[in-house]
Amino acid sequence: MTRSAVRSAASFFLVTFSTAFLFTLGARLTGWFTRAPEVAPEQLQALGVAIMVAVVCLAVGAGIRRLSAGELQSALLGASAVLLSTPLAIAVLTGDWEISTAAVSGMGVLTLALGWLVALTRRRESLDEDLSDG
Repeated sequence: MTRSAVRSAASFFLVTFSTAFLFTLGARLTGWFTRAPEVAPEQLQALGVAIMVAVVCLAVGAGIRRLSAGELQSALLGASAVLLSTPLAIAVLTGDWEISTAAVSGMGVLTLALGWLVALTRRRESLDEDLSDG
């Protein structure tokens, strides 16, 4: 495995993970779509640390290696898969469809649309990069 492939994989994972995590956390904390959770003062520090770690993951992921259009497309589509599948799976298992389920799923649709937008605007020549590794 080449160094470039490892950097690409690490960058891809960090961007995908942090995007999905921050979208999900933001949907719950805003209270726009459901009742905002009551966060105990003792948990505020852990919440702040979690947000900072996610932002650092996003920054590190972007800084490790600039994602190509194909990798950005994959990261957005990967984040959308997480944002769509997790709340929908919980809704199916519990039988409860809440507004927060629709909100997080809506954010998944948004990242899905962004991933498709990147896919549709990629130049034909850049598709050759998908055929090579790292």
